[in-house]
Formats: sequence, structure tokens, C-alpha cells
Amino acid sequence: MVSDSQSTRGVRGRRMKFFWRLVVVLVCAFVGLFWYSFNEALHANDSEPIDGHLPLEKRVSIEAFQRDVEPHILSARQALFEDTGGARPLSEGSWVSSWVLLDEKSWNLISQETDGGKPSADAVYEVMREHVEPYGYVLAKDRIYKDGSYSFVWRDYDNGGAVYVSSLYQDQVTNFHYESGGRPSDGSVPDPRVLIPNDFRDVAGYVSSTLPEVSGGDLNAPFFPETDGSELLRKRQSIEVFQREVEPGILSFRDEIVGDSPYYVAPSSSEIRRMGSPLTSEHWFEIESQRVKCGPRDVGRVIEMGNARLNPLGFVLVYDYASPVPGVGHYLAWKDEKNGGLVTVILRQDNTEFSYESGARPSDGSVPDPTVLIPNDHRDLPDPLA
Repeated sequence: MVSDSQSTRGVRGRRMKFFWRLVVVLVCAFVGLFWYSFNEALHANDSEPIDGHLPLEKRVSIEAFQRDVEPHILSARQALFEDTGGARPLSEGSWVSSWVLLDEKSWNLISQETDGGKPSADAVYEVMREHVEPYGYVLAKDRIYKDGSYSFVWRDYDNGGAVYVSSLYQDQVTNFHYESGGRPSDGSVPDPRVLIPNDFRDVAGYVSSTLPEVSGGDLNAPFFPETDGSELLRKRQSIEVFQREVEPGILSFRDEIVGDSPYYVAPSSSEIRRMGSPLTSEHWFEIESQRVKCGPRDVGRVIEMGNARLNPLGFVLVYDYASPVPGVGHYLAWKDEKNGGLVTVILRQDNTEFSYESGARPSDGSVPDPTVLIPNDHRDLPDPLA
């Protein structure tokens, strides 16, 4: 006869066995799912290193890539999008990064991200066979999905590098970009980080919605100033006074920089944000302007114009840094040290960018809703590409 205690222990034992079996099943399922996902990512070829199999010194140089290979990749991009309005820019321009490993220095060209109207998969195959595959590239990833989207990667396994062509889920656009992979320099240019000129490489018209950080491209750059002012927040010039009395002068400086030349604007227009402290009922407001890009300008002339327009408004030049890193540019920033706010100009060899921020400011109550910008028809420039 089985006692009550023995019966209870038996029930508990069976429950524990069931519990641990369930744990084992769940762990096995998790491991299986992880392994499947890992294999999928691994065989997708996007996760593989893009460097070539050849020793670095035997690969085609970064200069030869730009002179002899890249033009054909760009021809492929043109052929893919020529019937749908051409390629559109999705990022800043191409650039060359450097890498040092075991006393070997390599350079990698990373292209601008672009997209365009979606060609058929068959058209992509045909274009790439004609323009890219004759130069050492083979189709390494070949996926067409049920919804009609696709993801292709062509790779040069010997020298390194990849060309990516993909369309998004239920989208009628195709993304195109490429990189060279780590390459040696053949010494034919003074600085391999400086791109060999090619008028077809980058598509004009891209303006970032956010200020590019100087430290992102130049680790030795001085600290870029914050927008906050030194005055107590509630005592600063109000956001309404900024819009009525300060902003028009800043916009005059912008207009003087842009002039009558062609320009581009970021996708986002000027906006005002409301912020507050969870500990108090105080709120403050900050304006972030539309970002504008135009052609190259003379640094000395821009500083002269900026001082003339901005000094009377309480803004002084607090940042003047020309980065030695190719492509980063010469950063200028004027700041109202007391009330906060920055006016920033970035001058590069090919373009100039302009933007400003008010810094956090209180409201003086002169408008019903401080989160609505006071009307100013001149605040945002029209989008020339719209």
C-alpha cells in the first residue's frame, strides 16, 4: 500500500520531469531557430567579409579600381535607372576609409547610397552581365521573393568588393551601392583618401536632415559647441522674440551665402520642439531649421558675412576648424553664448551647408501655442527637386 507522502512525492516527481522536458524542448527550439537564422545570414553573403582572397599586395589597387573598374559599375547604375528618371541620392557622397593591420595599410571605397525606379530582375541580370561581370565580379547572392522584391550581390572574390542591388518589400524602387573592399595603394596619388575625380560617381541633391558631426569623420576634431546658453533657462530670450527679431537676420545670412546659385534642401522643413522637466511645470522650446546645401564658397568671405550679420544679434564665431581629413570640410559655428543657439556653416570642396538652431528657450506667452512656428514665408526655401 502506497502512503499519502509517497503518492505526493510521485506526483511532484512526474511534474518535475514534465517541467524539465518542457525546458529541454524550448531550449532545443531556441537553438534550432538561432542556428537556422545564423545559417540564413551566413549564406546570404551580406555578412561575409568583402575583402579579397588574394594577399593585399597582389590585389588591384584602390587607384586602379577607381580608374578601371568603378566606371563600369557606374555605367551599370546608369543603365538600370536611365528609363525611370535616373538614380536618386540617399546619402552623402562616396568616401575612402583606411585600415592598418600588421603594418599593412589598406583603403576601402564606400559609395554613395542611391535608388531609382524598380527594373525587373531579368533587366538587372542583363545589365550586370554586360557592365560588371566582365571585370571579375560574380553573382554571389541571388534571391527573388514571392512579393516580387529581390536582393542581389555581385562580388570580386579575388580583389575584394561588392555591388549591391536590392528592392524593398512591396516597394517600386531599387537600391544600388557598392564598395571596393580593402585595397593597397599603388602610390599614383599623394593621398589615397582623396577620391580620383569622376563626375558620374555621386548624384547631387542629397542634404542630411541632421547636422553631420565633425567628430564622425575626424576623431581629432575639437569638441563641437552645444546649443545651450549660459543664462538660466527662464531668463533667456524667449522663443517668440527669437523668431521675430533674431531669425530674420540669420535668414539674411543664409540668403547671402546661397545667392542666386542652385541649391538643395533636406527632406524635413524647420520645426519647433517642446521639452520639459518631469520635476517642474516648466517647458521650453527649440527651433531646428531647414538644412540647405549650395555650391562651394570662400571661407574668408563667409566668416566676414557671418560676423556682419550675426554679431549684432548676439552671435559670435566660436568654432573655426578645417579638418585635414578629406571630405569632412571646414566647420564654422556662431553662438549666442547667453541665450543659446548655433548657426553652422560647413564648407567643402564641392558644396556648402547651412543650418541653425535656437537652443532651448522659454515662451513669453505672446502666442496661443508656442509649438506652432510664427509664420515667416522666408523661413524655408522651396525644394527645387519637388
